[in-house]
Amino acid sequence: MKSIIKIRKIFYILSATLFVLSIVAIFVFKFRIGIDFVGGTLIEFKSSKISSTQDIRQDFSDIGKISSASIQLSGKETATIRTRELSDVEFNAFRKKLSEFDPQSEILSHETIGPTVGKDLTQKSVIGVILAIIGIIFYIAYAFRKIPKQLSYWSFGGSAIVALIHDVVITTGMYVILGKFLGWEVDSLFIVAILTILGFSVHDTIVVFDRIRENLIKNPGVNFKVIVDNSIRQTIDRSLNTSLTVILVLLSMLILGGETIKPFVATLAIGIFFGTYSSIFIASPIMYDWNKYIQKRTGNK
Repeated sequence: MKSIIKIRKIFYILSATLFVLSIVAIFVFKFRIGIDFVGGTLIEFKSSKISSTQDIRQDFSDIGKISSASIQLSGKETATIRTRELSDVEFNAFRKKLSEFDPQSEILSHETIGPTVGKDLTQKSVIGVILAIIGIIFYIAYAFRKIPKQLSYWSFGGSAIVALIHDVVITTGMYVILGKFLGWEVDSLFIVAILTILGFSVHDTIVVFDRIRENLIKNPGVNFKVIVDNSIRQTIDRSLNTSLTVILVLLSMLILGGETIKPFVATLAIGIFFGTYSSIFIASPIMYDWNKYIQKRTGNK
């Protein structure tokens, strides 16, 4: 296997390109914020007379908020409507109209979230992600405190966080692009997926870092570059096999599962793929460059 450290700049360029494109996508396509965060009403119903989203808008045009709602078809006979908060009177009017439209129709679910609850959930989600990242930094710094003195244990935590930010931004960028064309929204399940990706990615990174630490202790006289490369080689099969197994399961769920879980499953699959990539090709090389810079500044070899 070719030296990862030797060709690390190729991966830096690739990741930087994907990172910038993801940022651009987020600003250009923007987030489709779900009712979990902004409040509103979600109605899922079943009808054999459903043909298109435009027909639904026309058939229920007398209920003003429905005509401007986000409507998504889930299969041939199921549709999901996400709109601003409907009052009981408006929802009853919709239900009556649906019954007249198709007596065999059925409302599968009806959920209303107030704007205050949505705002509270948004704040808690942001705080949760920030606390998770801070916790990861300190955990890795503490776990890798027993390393040779010429190396910085903060370099392990710092490089892991760079890799995590890389994973989250690229995954979010791809989700936003898919959301533009498939109607996916950023909801509480998306936040759960991001937190899961953070955990999976940092676990993969720690496996590589732990092997680097072991090899540093066992082989104190060996060149640091050789240690990092050997550690990556020794763990790459394990990382790829684990990730491939998880991704295959997620792909089966994506193909066979219901429409409502597809955004969540796709986010996990994308995030785990890039999490595995970054733990091998980004986190370890950054940690190597970080320590080489410190050694150069302090005059250590």
